[in-house]
Formats: sequence, C-alpha cells, structure tokens
Amino acid sequence: QDPDGLPGNNVQALLFDARDRAWIATEGGGISVLDARRARFTHYRMATHPQLGSDDVWALARQGDVVWVGTYEGGLTRIDARGGMRRYTQAGDGLPSDIVLSLAVDGAGVLWVGTDKGLARQHGGRFETVLLPGADGVPMLYSLSVQADGLWAGTSLGVWRHVHGRWLRPEWSSMFHRPNAVLSIATDLRGDHWIGSQRGLWRLQGDAVPE
Repeated sequence: QDPDGLPGNNVQALLFDARDRAWIATEGGGISVLDARRARFTHYRMATHPQLGSDDVWALARQGDVVWVGTYEGGLTRIDARGGMRRYTQAGDGLPSDIVLSLAVDGAGVLWVGTDKGLARQHGGRFETVLLPGADGVPMLYSLSVQADGLWAGTSLGVWRHVHGRWLRPEWSSMFHRPNAVLSIATDLRGDHWIGSQRGLWRLQGDAVPE
C-alpha cells in the first residue's frame, strides 16, 4: 500500500466537506481525507483512531462543519472540524443497529440514519427510531436521498418520502422491494427523478409509475 494514496480501489462512499476536502471510504480501509489542494491524504483507521468503530465505512454525510461516518458493525462516528471524534452505538445512544447502511442530512439540518434494522433520526445527543407507516416488518435502509421534494428512503420493503413532517408511500412502492431496492436517486433540470435500483435504472415523471 502507498501511504500517500488510497488503501484500496473499491470506494464505498465519497463526500466533500465544507473545506472542500474529499472524504473517501474504501472497503476495509477506513477513511482517507484528501486536502483541498489535492496534495495530501490524512487517514482514519481503527488502529490509530479507535473511535471510528470499524474500518468498513458504508456511508458519509455532512452536517455543517461536521462529518458523520456510518460503519458496518461499528455504529456511527461524528468527526468535527478539528478532527475530534465521538462514536454512537446501538447500546449507548439509541441506534436501531450498529450496521449503518445510509446517511442523510435534510433541509432542516436533521441527521437521518439508515440501518439494517430500520431508520433513526438525531434528537439532541441521541437517536430515536422512526417507524415507516405501512411497513410490513422492519426494513433495511439501503439509501437516504435528499431531493427538492423531500427525503427519499429506499428500503428492502419499498420506497417512502418524507415531506412536511410526514412519511408518504407512493402507490408504486412495491416495485422496489428487495431484490430491486432503490440505491440512489437523482433529479434532472426538468424535475424528473432518476432511480438507480438493484436491477436497473428507472425514470419517475411526476406522479406516474416509474419506467
């Protein structure tokens, strides 16, 4: 491994922070932060930063100057602008699970955490479980995506959208049960949503069924 480069080539999460630094999570390699001049990496790994919880990072999110790190079996870690770290876990802080699959910060600045055992949101210094209406069981949260029309959640049991304080479930939600769960959403200039799922690419126009 080159100490001046990435520890691996399988990039699992990518983020730019408020200082234009690139945060890169590689499979089993923790986090590598590339400075704004694109000249030097700073590495965060359990061997040197045990509060990371796990070197297998699956999700990153920015909340002002803070970066949140979601890991596999290591819970959630908050890293502030000075590099200070605090770890949050299922046992101590209210997370549904220590396997964090997705993260998002909504327009109100609230952090949402998707795990393999449901959804949670930040409430003060802890996290509280959020139940998705109409869900037949506890879903895995594969993706959380903030768009102009709300926060979208792609789960093993379909799709939900959070808008004006309520969770709504589209009529076509069942199209995206696992093994066709939604992994990503992007919106074009016309307002159409493009949905990347476990089985392909879909286009959502207004209230129509994705195709």
